[in-house]
Amino acid sequence: MWWVDFEVDKIRPVLVLTRSWVAPQLTRLLAAPITSRIRGIPCEVHLGSSDGLDLECVANFDNIQLIDSDRFLAQAGSMERIRWPEVCAAMAHVIAC
Repeated sequence: MWWVDFEVDKIRPVLVLTRSWVAPQLTRLLAAPITSRIRGIPCEVHLGSSDGLDLECVANFDNIQLIDSDRFLAQAGSMERIRWPEVCAAMAHVIAC
């Protein structure tokens, strides 16, 4: 998870979805915005203090986007790899897979 400067919207956290080993070579990274607005829908992945964040929140996969790599400011936290199936399930829901 990283803090991203969205310029117009403000600095917000995102969950980076791009593979970590290719990210340094790319100019844009795929990410899901993190929000404190929890709707309890299948395309959300719950995050919180165990992930290094101050508030209970969710990564919202309905709004994934490509973000210029120069907008990434600092690491915001990290999600354990064991939870990655939650990310895959949310993404599968979004693309009706």
